Amino acid sequence: MWDWLGRNSDRLQALGGLVTALAALAALIIVPMQIASADLIQRDQTAREIYREFLNLTVQRPELAKADYCALKDPRERTAYEAYVDYLLYTAEQLTESSPDWRGPMTGYLADHRGFICSKADWGDYSEGVVDLVKGVRAGCTPADICGQD
Repeated sequence: MWDWLGRNSDRLQALGGLVTALAALAALIIVPMQIASADLIQRDQTAREIYREFLNLTVQRPELAKADYCALKDPRERTAYEAYVDYLLYTAEQLTESSPDWRGPMTGYLADHRGFICSKADWGDYSEGVVDLVKGVRAGCTPADICGQD
């Protein structure tokens, strides 16, 4: 046995080097895939947690979920409502980036706030995905939906 190992040591070293190189190559391919997969799972979980918090906020403040933006005159109520819709937009951003399947439900939530969405002119601070959702809602805007233009 020792004699065979002595005669084939160069070949065994070459084979060991080849196996090591293949293992390193496999690691270069597999590790980034695992990291990307873990990142996707984490983003999905984070998006769901944000959605849960949005639902909790809606339960705690149902008047904000169905408020008429144009009818809000009290500055505190208007500020609270704008913050609520901002959180809705943030939730929509997180969920639609996690999965495009959320576009429909988020468009439905945003449609409930048509007065705000139709009245706000600047959407430059939002992600492209949110702006696309907003454009979909704004496509149905009428002059009556825009505050101050009844």
